[in-house]
Amino acid sequence: MAQPAFFEPKEHFYKAKGAGLTVKWHVPNTVVEDGDELPATLVIGSTRYPVLNPTEVMKPDLKLLPAFDRFTVTDVPDPPRGPGDKEVRFGYKLRPRNRSVEQIPALEFYYLNTAAAPGKSQYRKTQADSVPITVTEPRRPEAPRVPMVEAEHLFRLTTGPGVLHAPFVPCRWAWLAAGLFGPLAAAAWFLAWRRVFPDAVRAARLRRSRVARRATEAIRKAGRTPDPAATVAAAVLAYLRARFPVPESAATPSEIAAVLKEMDVPGATAEATADVFRACDRARFAPPGDSGAALAVDAEAAIARLEALA
Repeated sequence: MAQPAFFEPKEHFYKAKGAGLTVKWHVPNTVVEDGDELPATLVIGSTRYPVLNPTEVMKPDLKLLPAFDRFTVTDVPDPPRGPGDKEVRFGYKLRPRNRSVEQIPALEFYYLNTAAAPGKSQYRKTQADSVPITVTEPRRPEAPRVPMVEAEHLFRLTTGPGVLHAPFVPCRWAWLAAGLFGPLAAAAWFLAWRRVFPDAVRAARLRRSRVARRATEAIRKAGRTPDPAATVAAAVLAYLRARFPVPESAATPSEIAAVLKEMDVPGATAEATADVFRACDRARFAPPGDSGAALAVDAEAAIARLEALA
C-alpha cells in the first residue's frame, strides 16, 4: 500500500524500502596521502535485511550535504542493479581538503519499513556510522637516478706506500716570492717599455702639455669674453676630461672632486680644483664689473698643481 507523500521525510530519504534495513560505509583503506582520493562505498541492505526495491533507490548526493564540505566528492559509476539484488552499492571518491580531516562523516538514512503499520511511523531512520581516517603528508618524489658514464679508472682507489707520503708544501719564502712576482714583473715591463719606446713616452708628455697649454691660453683670454667665469670653468673642465679623463656624468664641483680622488689625486688638490668651479659659479651670479682676473689666477694654479702630479 502506497503511503501519502506528506508522510515522507523532507531530507535523507532515498526511496529505499525494506524490513529493518542496514546502511554502512565500506572503506578498504583508511589511510590516504594529502591530495589523494579515498575510495568509499555506501552499502544499503544485506542478505539478512535485503532492499525490497533495489532499482528504485536513489544515490545520495554527498556534495549537497554540509557534513561532507571537508571533502572533494567525486561520484563513481555504480554496478548495474537488478530486481533480485539484496543490497545496493553506491561508490564515491573522497579527497580530504586538508590534513585536519579525521573521519568520513556519518550519513543519516530514512527508509520505508514495510513491516511497520501504515502511517508516519512507518519511515524509520538509520545511519552509516562514521569511519576514522588518517591523512598523511604526501611523499616527496625521489630524485631520478643518473647512471654513471665516467671512466671506470676514476673510481679506483690508489694503494701502496706512496699514498702515505706527505704532499709538497711550499715554504714561506716561496709564498713571498709568488706575491712579489706580479708587481716586479709589472715594473720591469714598464721600464722596458720606456727604454724600447722612448718616443711614446715623450709623445704622452707632449699630449699632456698641449692640453694644459690650450687650457691656460683659454683661461688668459677669458677676460675678453662676455662671460669670463663660464669661459674659465669650461677651459678647466675640458682640461680635466682630456687629461685624466673626467667622465661626462661628473658635472658638479663635488662630483669632480670625487672622481679626481678616485684617480689617486691628493684630496687637497682635488678640493682646490673643485673650489675653482665653485668660485666660477659664484662669479656668474655676482654683480657685473669683475673681469675674472682672480678666477684666472686660481684656475692656472689648479692646472699647474695637477700637471705636477704627472
